[in-house]
Amino acid sequence: MDTPNIILNVNGIEVIYNHVILVLKGVSLQVPEGRIVAILGGNGAGKTTTLRAISNLLKGERGEVTKGSIELQGERIENLSPADLVKRGVIQVMEGRHCFA
Repeated sequence: MDTPNIILNVNGIEVIYNHVILVLKGVSLQVPEGRIVAILGGNGAGKTTTLRAISNLLKGERGEVTKGSIELQGERIENLSPADLVKRGVIQVMEGRHCFA
């Protein structure tokens, strides 16, 4: 059986808000090509922060990835702008915004 190509690789990221509040520690996940991956957890578990880290939308929340790496098709992306990530196909649709109404 073929090993799937990993499109997105999040490896041991740590996120800190306001330079002091550690909100994620050691989060890792992989998204294989052609697969669907879900992030599940209770309130405050870090789901939204993980997605913001991948989309590089933490700065607006005074947050930053301080450890680990995020790769899209083998390229480190944690320092790319959100606009550059969109050009590469990384988007985030926020819930409750009536985007499709």
